Amino acid sequence: MHNQSSRCFPLPKISQAALDKYILSDNANGKRIEKWIALHAKNVKTWKITDQYALAHLIPLILCGEQSAQLVFNQEINRLFSENQDDNQTMIKSLLEVEADEHRHDQALQAILNALPAIENKRHIQRQAQRFYAQLGRGEDRCQHFIKIATLDACVTQVMHEFEHCLLGVNHPFSNLCGLIKKDEAKHVYVARHHAQALGATSAMFRKEQHSVSHLLHQLLDTQVEHFHFLGVDLNKIFTNLERKWQ
Repeated sequence: MHNQSSRCFPLPKISQAALDKYILSDNANGKRIEKWIALHAKNVKTWKITDQYALAHLIPLILCGEQSAQLVFNQEINRLFSENQDDNQTMIKSLLEVEADEHRHDQALQAILNALPAIENKRHIQRQAQRFYAQLGRGEDRCQHFIKIATLDACVTQVMHEFEHCLLGVNHPFSNLCGLIKKDEAKHVYVARHHAQALGATSAMFRKEQHSVSHLLHQLLDTQVEHFHFLGVDLNKIFTNLERKWQ
């Protein structure tokens, strides 16, 4: 059961009507994450206390993004499904798979967060992240919103890559989980990008949003830079590499 007080965004109702119609692909990576939860979520309190303290400051930032993404994909699935058009079927199936991935990430990260030591400024960190993600979709058309989602997922893919190879070590359970989440997020970039293009996105629109979104996300993550640094994650390197890639 999720601790609702520690959520940034409410858990959406599963798109049951759409799920009943579409059979999702067998998801090997999803099964690995479910296995990770079963094996490791109960042992978080055995991790080094200094690592737990750093993660208690960082996971709320990541978790808010996973919860926000679930809502966005859920709303778009319901909208497309209600249109009842054959042209939407492939995209609905892709979005359902992304929504299911994000839900698994949410479950894994929430299980870790619930086991970590309480920190005084947890609500403040969550509110900062909540504001960031809520503002991303405010007053914009769906095309622009999905450009931003594709950009965010590209950023998250790189952050997860750095966590996978951070000072915790490649065999640490959290590093392993981040490697699994990274694989999903790379796939989500493609789905969100493809959907944005179907909604009319151009290369120029992507370039404009990529610089804006990555800058704002960097600012948000920088609020906890000391804890990223403690784990050996270099935010400047991540965002410099992304900017180079997008030039």
